[in-house]
Amino acid sequence: FFIGFTIKYNKEYTKPSKFYNKIFVFWYKYICWQARVKIHSTGLENIPTNTRFMLVSNHRSKFDNFIHCILLEKEQLAYISKIENFKIILARKYMKRGMYLPMNRGEKKESLKTILKAIDYIKSGILSIGVFPEGKRSKAGNLLEFKAGCFKIAEKSKCPIVVCCLQGTENIHKNFPWKRTHVYADFIKVYYQNDYENKTTVQISDEI
Repeated sequence: FFIGFTIKYNKEYTKPSKFYNKIFVFWYKYICWQARVKIHSTGLENIPTNTRFMLVSNHRSKFDNFIHCILLEKEQLAYISKIENFKIILARKYMKRGMYLPMNRGEKKESLKTILKAIDYIKSGILSIGVFPEGKRSKAGNLLEFKAGCFKIAEKSKCPIVVCCLQGTENIHKNFPWKRTHVYADFIKVYYQNDYENKTTVQISDEI
């Protein structure tokens, strides 16, 4: 809480901080520990270690990016997140310092700026970008239609696309505090540039 006050929300940061990233991930771990979450994962050995990438995942709960960040804590990973999340007290400071990118879905020009900045972050090797192509959480658990435009990030930056499938995060709120929740994060495939370079973003989206 007190470390958060050292972050200047109105400052434009140009590179991530390993220190603040560790604090943010520690916070995620603490919340998941309190919520009695047990994480099971597969496919971590396939995560690219020598280049930045785009992480795509289904979206079932507010805990989804917690799970990603805990499992990928050695990565500098920032998310494209709806602009409303940048109003959350304290968390918004860590998001800003972690170089998370706000997405205003009602403003096409602002959304384009966010996409272009994400492309620049990856191409410049600054950090990897996480996105939820559904655009919002699936309350029923079924996979919602993807917003294919987000795959412009990979297309233009020519980076690997890491595909993660989450299961169980939607049960965390239901089970707390009486029951442990088992969460499964499967990194099921990594698409490299030669896997998708001849495909449109819609084709990439449909396949994923």
